[in-house]
Amino acid sequence: MPHPLRAQPGAPENVRPAVSFKDFKTEPEASELEAKALQRIGHFVFQDDRWERAVAELRKEPGWGLAGALQLLRAGAEAYGFWSLSDEVLRGLAGQLVGEECLSLGLQQWLQEQSPRPRPSNVSAPDISGVVPKSETEESEVPMTVRRMTTIATSRFGGSAETCAETDGIDTQRFALQNLTKAHTKPGQMLPDWRAHFVSPNYFLRVNLGMQTLVFVASAAYALDLVLNKYPKAMEMFSWPIFFARLGGMGCAICTALLFLSMSRAVLSGLSRCLPRSNRTFWFTFLDSQKDLHIEAGKALVFYSVLHVVGHCIGTVPGILQKSAEELNALLGCAQEDPPYMAAWDLSFLHWPHCPLTEADKPMNFTEALFLTMPGVTGAVLCVLLGVVGLSSRSRFRAQHFDAFWNLHNFTIALWPPLLFLHGSQGWIGVGMPLVVVVAALPMACYALSRLGRLLRYYLFAGRAVRILRATIRLGKRGEMEGSLTQLEVSPPPCLWKFHAGMYAFICMPDYAPLQWHPFTITSGKDDATVNFIIAGVGDWTVELARRCSSGHLPRIALDGPFTAPTQSAMDKKVLVAVGAGVGVTPFLSLLSTLIAQLLTSPEKCALVEAHFYWITRDPCEFIFGWQLLRKWLSHDLLQSKIFVHLHITAKDPSEHLPGFLFREALRRQSAADRHHFQQALVKWQALNSVQVVGPQFPWCWAEGGWEELLWVQCPSWDSGTGKFRRVQSAGYCSHTEVPENPQDQRMIPITLGRPNFCRDIGSIGRARPDLNIHVYICGNEALVSDLQSACVKCAQQALSRKGKALQQYLVHFERFG
Repeated sequence: MPHPLRAQPGAPENVRPAVSFKDFKTEPEASELEAKALQRIGHFVFQDDRWERAVAELRKEPGWGLAGALQLLRAGAEAYGFWSLSDEVLRGLAGQLVGEECLSLGLQQWLQEQSPRPRPSNVSAPDISGVVPKSETEESEVPMTVRRMTTIATSRFGGSAETCAETDGIDTQRFALQNLTKAHTKPGQMLPDWRAHFVSPNYFLRVNLGMQTLVFVASAAYALDLVLNKYPKAMEMFSWPIFFARLGGMGCAICTALLFLSMSRAVLSGLSRCLPRSNRTFWFTFLDSQKDLHIEAGKALVFYSVLHVVGHCIGTVPGILQKSAEELNALLGCAQEDPPYMAAWDLSFLHWPHCPLTEADKPMNFTEALFLTMPGVTGAVLCVLLGVVGLSSRSRFRAQHFDAFWNLHNFTIALWPPLLFLHGSQGWIGVGMPLVVVVAALPMACYALSRLGRLLRYYLFAGRAVRILRATIRLGKRGEMEGSLTQLEVSPPPCLWKFHAGMYAFICMPDYAPLQWHPFTITSGKDDATVNFIIAGVGDWTVELARRCSSGHLPRIALDGPFTAPTQSAMDKKVLVAVGAGVGVTPFLSLLSTLIAQLLTSPEKCALVEAHFYWITRDPCEFIFGWQLLRKWLSHDLLQSKIFVHLHITAKDPSEHLPGFLFREALRRQSAADRHHFQQALVKWQALNSVQVVGPQFPWCWAEGGWEELLWVQCPSWDSGTGKFRRVQSAGYCSHTEVPENPQDQRMIPITLGRPNFCRDIGSIGRARPDLNIHVYICGNEALVSDLQSACVKCAQQALSRKGKALQQYLVHFERFG
């Protein structure tokens, strides 16, 4: 039978016969395309031979060899921000160019450190069973790396363990690990069943709904009491709009109280120190939501203001115009001998018009009611202020005209309370005193206390006890201040300063903008001698700060704070994942510093079992700002057994840049070779039932089955950023915090090129710690927060399919300060 796709004899070669579906085989023995076949075909379809052509052309050049390859790769590394890489670091990549392949130095170091070690006597068969010790005694005696590493083959790569949808690829080594798991699992031995669920971090959505409900209910109850109990003739005289007008008035007073309370950061921080041990995470998150609370209260204020104004315009004003002065005096509280007041204040000197009313003083038209009465004039001014502040508070306006936004806010803060007092001083239908006194006096006093504390810190310490001791500036592109990073080391105030890891403070530069205070997270630890900040040059104020520090004349500054933030609650967590993007890593540098100090001085008081710090940045030079912490981490095996640092670079590939292209391609091929050797060693050691030491060179992403590209580098220092850093310090300042040189500083740290696979990594951590909750802390943009929330939701959904008694939670916390 002729093949249906071939032309029949005598037919033109360029004409094909029609093909019907019945011509194709449908029998069961018809073979299907296998995955390997598709992969092989795809290799040819999508093959890119730019690397092969580049290498072939380079090898034609006279004098081409190892030295030329190192020089070329060093230029390519600089295109990605890696400055001053040693020849040892680039040796493996250069081998890819000259045809002399060898392992990366970092992986070689880790392989050399690994040798079969006798198993601790208290550990019974921990090879790959994945059983986590239950008792606290076992957890303290068994090295963390034993428990963690022996679960890789089972809970991370093995048969029944789910993998996340975003997990990168599968290779033969993972199938080898899976087979190894089956071979070593004893009959009847199973992994502990567990399940998990995701706890939404945005408590504020529920809190805001409850808050708005309480405000409305309280306002409605107040209005009902007025029109039905205290002033029963009000509904008859002014009709039903009077109820909504009084409801709106109380709503405005409560929203004003919330606005001032949410700005009382010092009071809120003081409350955070008195929080109970239980539910600390909720309270820290709620207190950190003061900015969101302020915004929502402002929106509610607009709503209640409109309700208040419309109610009076369609009910109260027409009633006043239509009724006689005698009828009105029979209703108004200020005109009665025994008014239904809660507490009577004599504010008759503020009455306009006088009460009791006379026919001559009574407004005769709408214009007189609006502009010739105290409630009308002050109400109009309040509405104008509210509209101006609302328009200037939009994100675009704040970004373009921050000075105007800030000055308008301060102007309104000063005028709002007295205007509200005057607005409610008439006492026509009220409780005897302005509502702002009854409802908002205490929050206003709290805010005044916060401003008083700021003034004290300003006048007592600015430029004296508080001063910049040293500034380090990483210049932006082309050496500009725009896009720069500035690290400040500031002497702390001698008093009015109580700091905990994760808190933030406000900085003022009075010689440039005396009224501007900008919030920045503190990067130093609780026990550090200085208060440190890392500030990105993204606006006029921050760029000016970098410019003044770079000029050698350190500016005078003032500090206000510190204030509470969600990261404070991380010190109590057993398993935590901290993710910082760019300068968003600042709260976690403080947390890392505090954890390191606590583990080294009093480890028995530290609740930490396992912590993962993810530092994501586009420029690897930013890692230098944490080099002292990294050196401390490298110098102590205890720290490496509990704390794991993941460095990620998300820099874009340089376009049409040959050294950059060759560097990335060489790294991709070198990573593939290193990954192959690493997985072989991992399978071997698991088979030998030996104990491994993770170490800083351990490629966690490869252990999880990823295909990421890794570059091992030595611990960075200020010399690593040649030409991009400037350091200026005060006269006579000598830092005693520099970490001395240590032989272990030469140990390599892997830097991953690309974003983390959070779904895979967080799921892996959860499977390794089934009896503990996973707390994820984030400081980054909204996209990063959304990605991590989605990852936690997916991990929890997969875990929910398991049956068991343990209920593991994934909790996400993110910064909201501002």
